[in-house]
Amino acid sequence: MAKKALVLSVLFLATVPLGWYLSGRLDVIFFDKAWWLLLVATALGAVLGIYSGLTRPREQVKGNKVERHGARGFLSHWGTSIGIFTCLGTGIYMGFLWISPFMENIAGTALPLNLHFTGVALLLFAGFFFAMDYIAMRDWDRLIPNAKDLFHGMLGKYFLRRKWHAETKYASSQKVAALGMGAIGALILITGAFKLAAHVWDISANVWGWMTIIHDIATLLFMAMLAIHLILVVVLKSHWPNLASWITGSVPEDFVEHHHPVWYKEIKDGKPRGYRLFGYKEDR
Repeated sequence: MAKKALVLSVLFLATVPLGWYLSGRLDVIFFDKAWWLLLVATALGAVLGIYSGLTRPREQVKGNKVERHGARGFLSHWGTSIGIFTCLGTGIYMGFLWISPFMENIAGTALPLNLHFTGVALLLFAGFFFAMDYIAMRDWDRLIPNAKDLFHGMLGKYFLRRKWHAETKYASSQKVAALGMGAIGALILITGAFKLAAHVWDISANVWGWMTIIHDIATLLFMAMLAIHLILVVVLKSHWPNLASWITGSVPEDFVEHHHPVWYKEIKDGKPRGYRLFGYKEDR
């Protein structure tokens, strides 16, 4: 699994220097001439995601390890991660809210703008792969939080120090954070679509200006949530095995049994995909 992670990481990282190279060779603004590639990346990610969700096998216990992330998980996670950081870096470089642009003139925007395009394309592909993979799997409880996840699994567990033993594959706090980041990400996507449309159609400067402000504010909120997420993952010792699984692909069986009991029971019982969709529930 570590080899798969390495291969996928190298491939995704290679998109950034590739965008850099093509930007110098073609001498065009990708948003102006190749905007349709973003639609292709979105469609391709969605189709592959649906196929992945319909064909994805259930996790299994192998030896004393449980596979937490396969190649599909690495594709969506590292693809979106590299895309996000590429977009953040280039976006800040070109000017962000009160931060002035680092370029000396308008001509200097070509390279960072094209790298921003590269990050957006990668983010759309991997993001829609993840979203459609999840929808096709029909395991709604895995990522969509409910009231118990919010009040017991997050507020009660971390702020009131109460025990919570109903964790699925993703912890309640992760599901709550994912919902918030997903909502903000959707706002960034929508406002970004308006900014992209300005490269294709005539859009008033007023609309473009407001979309840019909202886009930047939403990005700032996303950065704050991302920073909190990364800090908690590093600081909380109970999250370390899950963090390591993004490199190894697996976690110890005893860790899953103790920290993710609902998920562990699913694995041991061999529950089919989407079984909660038809009314079957766990004993929590």
